[in-house]
Amino acid sequence: MIVEAGRSRTRFFRPELERALAVIGLVALVGAIVLPVGWGYEQRQQARAWQETACAYRLKEVARGAMLSVSGERRGQACAALRQLGFDIEPTPP
Repeated sequence: MIVEAGRSRTRFFRPELERALAVIGLVALVGAIVLPVGWGYEQRQQARAWQETACAYRLKEVARGAMLSVSGERRGQACAALRQLGFDIEPTPP
């Protein structure tokens, strides 16, 4: 029992256990923040990869339809190439 300013304070746990619970709580709080941020970052990276894949297919379709020659040297920039050609790559709502 601890006495503070003339009043007694009853503890439920031993001080070592209270410290351990506080550390566990802090780790859980940090994890609750870090895990969703990491998950969101990974989802964003995957979305960019899928968008680039979709742009590459669209660029091939445009090149085939217009009898254009599209070089493979711009790998990873299919969406930029579509924008330069004036094609809209933003998704339209259903």
